[in-house]
This record gives sequence, C-alpha cells and structure tokens, in this order.
Amino acid sequence: MPSQSIHPITSQEKAYWAETRKQFYLMDEITYLQGGTVGPSAKPIVEQINKLMCDYEADPLHRRHGDLLGPLVEVSREKLANFVGTTPDRIALVLNTTMGMNIPAQGLVWDSGCEVLLSDQEYPAVRALWDWVAKRDGLRLKYISLPTMPSSPNDIVKAYQRGFTDRTQVVIFSHVYFTTGLVAPISDLTQLTHAHGAVAMVDGAHAVGMVPLNLSEVGCDFYSSSSHKWLLAPKGVGFLYMDAKYQNQIRPLIIGHNMKETDEASRYDVNGTRDLTHHACLGDAIDYQLDIGWETRIRPFCLGLARYMKAQAVERIRGARLTIPMDESMSGFISSFSIDGIDLPKVCQYLWSDYKIEMVSNQTNGIPCFRVSTHFYNSYDDIDKFINAVNEIIAKYPDVHLDKSNV
Repeated sequence: MPSQSIHPITSQEKAYWAETRKQFYLMDEITYLQGGTVGPSAKPIVEQINKLMCDYEADPLHRRHGDLLGPLVEVSREKLANFVGTTPDRIALVLNTTMGMNIPAQGLVWDSGCEVLLSDQEYPAVRALWDWVAKRDGLRLKYISLPTMPSSPNDIVKAYQRGFTDRTQVVIFSHVYFTTGLVAPISDLTQLTHAHGAVAMVDGAHAVGMVPLNLSEVGCDFYSSSSHKWLLAPKGVGFLYMDAKYQNQIRPLIIGHNMKETDEASRYDVNGTRDLTHHACLGDAIDYQLDIGWETRIRPFCLGLARYMKAQAVERIRGARLTIPMDESMSGFISSFSIDGIDLPKVCQYLWSDYKIEMVSNQTNGIPCFRVSTHFYNSYDDIDKFINAVNEIIAKYPDVHLDKSNV
C-alpha cells in the first residue's frame, strides 16, 4: 500500500495552517487527535488568561466583579450568544456540559411515572444523571437504538419516533454523538418532541465550534455544551441555553445569591467565589476563531481533513469500516471506523507508546471503533502518520489480533 495519498490542499494552504499550528503549545513530538475530549487553547488565549489573573490579583476585591472581570464575563456571554444564535439573557455560564444538563434535569419537577426517552449512545454522565433522577422521582427511562450508519438524517428521527408513548415527558438527544461523531438533525428532533408535548433537551458538548448552530431557529427547550473542545476555550467553561418559559421555574442546584427571581438565565450561572478569568476569556477564544474565519476557513479545512481521514481509512486499512457517514450533513470534524478482527483499545496503547499519537476508541452498538478528532491545528501529514502507524501495529503485534489463527 502507498505510504500516503496526494493531499487535496495547495502548498500555500499547507504553509498557512502549519504556521497557525505554531500558535499552540502542543508538543511537536505528539500527534494530537484527541480534541474531542479536550482541545488545546491557543497561546493568545492562555496569555490573556495569565494577564487577567495578574491584573485581578492586584485588587481582587474590586476587580472580581467591578472594573475588570465582571464586565468581561458579560462580553463573553454576548459573544457566545451571537455565535450560537440566541440572546445573552438566555445563556447561563457553567463549568461544562454535565453541569448544564444537571440544572434542568434536577431543577424541574417531573411527573411520577412519566417516561424519559433517550438513545443508547448518550454520554455516560448524562445517562447516570437521568438514572439518578428517575430513581428519585419515579420516572421510567426508555432507550432507543440509533443506527450506526444511518443513510439519511430521517433515519435518526424515525428511530426516536418509534420510542414515543403518551407517557413521554422529556427527550434527550445529542447534537453530535461522542461515540462516532454522528451529527443529529436537532431541529427535526425538537419538532418531533414538541409535537408529542415533551421537553427537548440537547447535549451539545461536541457541536459548538464544529457545526453551525442557531438556537433561536432550533427551538429546543435546553441546550448544554462545553467550550473546551472545539471552541478551544479555557477549561472549565461551558453554557446552558434555556427557553424563556423556564426562567425562574427551575430550582437552582446551588443556593446562594441566586434566590431572587430575574429575567436573566445568568441566575443559573456557576455560583460562589471563583476564578472568573476563564469565563472572561471565552469571548477571546471565540474571536480567535472568527478572526481566522471559522465559517470560511476553519470549518472547510476541518471538513476536508475528516473527508481525507475517512477515505484513507477504508482505502488503506484492510477490514476498516466507517461507523459515520461520509455525508457532511451527518458528520463534522470527527471520523470513526472499526477494523474487523482487531483489538482497537490495544492498538491505541501502541499508538501512544510507539508513535506518541493521542487517540481513543469507543463502542457503538457493541462495535468497537476509533474516534479520530481533527481540528485546524492538525494536518494531512498527521492523518498519514496515523494510518501508517495503524498498519504497522497490525503487522507487527500479534496481540492486537482478536483471532490469533489469522496472524
């Protein structure tokens, strides 16, 4: 097999993105294909955090909320709202997706005996949350199975449609599934949910910074996301969007200065004395990608990387099978595939120990699959290195073969 294919990118573009990569602290010897778990913040963002921390510590009483961090946090809220297509008053700034999902799940009153509809590919923390709420409030969890390789977005809608009953009160679905990177048609799922009189709650952990989003058009009840993945924002920064009709109807998780009813979703921000510099720099992280050109440069480049990744996997790795469609209406910056007869978690161990390639494997419908996350700090050379390394590991190490008789 050839060591690589011709890259669908000009030499000028390659040089541009190579120069952009230098704006990160990522070590040259590491091939980082794990941004879906946690993304690296660019140097300008980290430097701004450090500057703000020093400025804050010069007068921590007045600069926490008064003349420094408080106003910057509100600027971040406004920039985030613009980026995700809503208004600042509908955004609560939290630590991460898990915290955001907990606020309505635990804060609303659910009818005993009602059903919670969710897929078998929801994030473990989300499943654990609803398992706990179900036991507390006497709810029934109903799981539906998502197709591993849907032929169209409507296949996802149909999978959910079959799960509704007259007891369905809340529906949980991901915008981008952590297992394979599948992009779900959240507007259609929201319409379906509302047609059955249920609450639509979206796990958007992997979506913001990967796929276009306009929450006002989607119309879901709740949408929670982390900003440390694809937005490359400081760690510990996330948000919860809530429809205005839920304002002051949700019991706060943490009771403090947020007991007074307001018209702002900021009532549900993470509470208490804390370091506000990370939330204050969220707006800088958004500006960083917008200045490069998120829609015109970053997204097209990253979609190109994903197309190349998927094509190279099926063309150059024997037994490789995609677990995500090539269709970009159902896929983003994550590529996933299985390899017949190969122990993928063990391959991941060798990828790190022998090649310093950061990778993860997941399972979907019992099928192990690689999940390859590529952002604009990655390159086509990174993908070639990964593909070559997988083939070398399969050829070199007998213990990665599930059926040793074929080695």
